[in-house]
Amino acid sequence: MRPVVVTAILLLVVLMFMSDSAAGDPAEMCKTKYPATPCRNKNLGEGWFQMGNNRCVKAFFNNPNLSFFAAEVTCRKFPKGHLVSIENREEMNQIQCATYRATPGKVLYWIGAYLKLVGRTRKWAWTDGNFIAYTKWARGQPDNFLFREGCIEMNYWDWGLWNDANCNLKRPYVCLVNVKDD
Repeated sequence: MRPVVVTAILLLVVLMFMSDSAAGDPAEMCKTKYPATPCRNKNLGEGWFQMGNNRCVKAFFNNPNLSFFAAEVTCRKFPKGHLVSIENREEMNQIQCATYRATPGKVLYWIGAYLKLVGRTRKWAWTDGNFIAYTKWARGQPDNFLFREGCIEMNYWDWGLWNDANCNLKRPYVCLVNVKDD
């Protein structure tokens, strides 16, 4: 009887994994629910997509990979630019689609969240100055492995999931610009 129970449990685990992986594949979601809408600010150039009414995003994959803070400096070169901040699930899905459009392979990207020293404690904040309210951590994260992980990468383990990582790692990145006043 034991081999049957073990086999059933293993089968259940495999089915759960397959279900999670299929749910995490952004191809259909990006085609139907979040189709590419070019940014209304044409001065930014190609590859920018509208996110809501006031913001545009671009995943920089075909550029040199940068450390977290170098990526933030690069994003600030765009008017009202930062590494992307994500306020809710809807925006998370749109960012996921932006990274998918840059490359359909699941690649780790920097998003704009890091551990900020506030008084004597460290809190997760966005590079635009706001503190994080919405999260999408991968299981077991954040773990601050070896006390050296203070920045957030996405697409860890599965599409869209977050992981805390060493800020000096070089990664592609996602920039956001505010186009409200354009």
